[in-house]
Amino acid sequence: MKRKVEVDYTHRGYIPMAASTDVNSDFAKVTKPNQSSSFMMMREDAVASPDIYLSGPNKWPELVGFRETLERYNNEMCVLGARMMRIALRSLGASEATMEMFMPATTWLRLLHYPPAPAQRPDDLYGSAPHTDFGALTFLATDDVGGLRVLAADGSWIDVPPRADAFVVNVGDMLHRMSGGVLRSTPHRVINETGRERYSCPFFFDPHVSACIEPLVGEKTTFPPLNFGTFLRGELEASYEAHKPDTI
Repeated sequence: MKRKVEVDYTHRGYIPMAASTDVNSDFAKVTKPNQSSSFMMMREDAVASPDIYLSGPNKWPELVGFRETLERYNNEMCVLGARMMRIALRSLGASEATMEMFMPATTWLRLLHYPPAPAQRPDDLYGSAPHTDFGALTFLATDDVGGLRVLAADGSWIDVPPRADAFVVNVGDMLHRMSGGVLRSTPHRVINETGRERYSCPFFFDPHVSACIEPLVGEKTTFPPLNFGTFLRGELEASYEAHKPDTI
C-alpha cells in the first residue's frame, strides 16, 4: 500500500526509510541517510502546474478516514500558522501587506516514524541529522518518546522534553532572513536512543514558492534577495532521491 503512494517530484506521499540525506547541513558532515520514514501532505492543488514548483494533488492511501483526518488537522494548522506568522511579522514592524507572500502559503504536514537506533549506533547515524528548517515556521507535535535536541548558543545539544499540551515551534531559514537575523533559525536533530518507536507530526508554514525573500529590517546587504522556489529546489534535489534530476 505504501509504495502505491510513494513520494515523487511533487513531494507528496510516502517517503521510505533512508530516502533523504541532509548533505547541506551546516552542523555536521552528513553522509548517512536519515533513519525515518514518513507520509507527506502539502497544499491540495487540482493539478500540477509547470509554472508553480511543487504544485499538485496529494496522494492518499486507501485507509478509512485517513484523508479526512489529515485535511481537518491541516486546515486548523493553516489558521494557526497564518496567525503566528502575522504576530512574527508585526514584531518586526512589517506591514500587513507582507502576508501577501504567504497567499497561498506553501504548507507541509508530515507524519514521521523513527525506529529505535541500533545499540551500536555510529556517531554519524541520525534519525534526523542536524539541520535547520528551510521555511518560516514549524509547529511540531510529538508522542511521549524523546530524542529531539536543539543546539544551544554554547554549542551543546539540549534535550527537548515531550509535552502533550504544547507544540515545539522552530524558526526556519526564511524567517531568519526576513528578520535580518534577529530571529535565529533553530538547529535541531533527532537521535532515538529510547529503545521505543518514535512518532512526530511537524507542520511547516512557509511562503509561496514565488516569494522573494529579503530582510524586512536591518541591513539588507546581510542577506541578498532569493526566490523561495529556487532555494527549495536546490535543497530538495540535494537531499531527496525522488528529486534528483535524473529521476524526474
